[in-house]
Amino acid sequence: MESATLKNINKILKDAPENILERVLGYIEGILDDEKSEFKLSDEQKKSLQKIKERSYQQHTDIDTFLNEMNSKYYNYSE
Repeated sequence: MESATLKNINKILKDAPENILERVLGYIEGILDDEKSEFKLSDEQKKSLQKIKERSYQQHTDIDTFLNEMNSKYYNYSE
């Protein structure tokens, strides 16, 4: 397939070093894998997110606290 976008990507990367090309390839593969995944939330997860969405701004927690709560609840491990 030759589109204008693909031609532009080829032009930009034409003289790029190998390590950059490998990073770009990994990024592209990651994007394609994300497109293939059919991620579904459980009903419990949907309810949990809805509760968070309904909170007033004063009730919101910082991102680190939120991520720690989600990790402990859904991944059962700590970093």
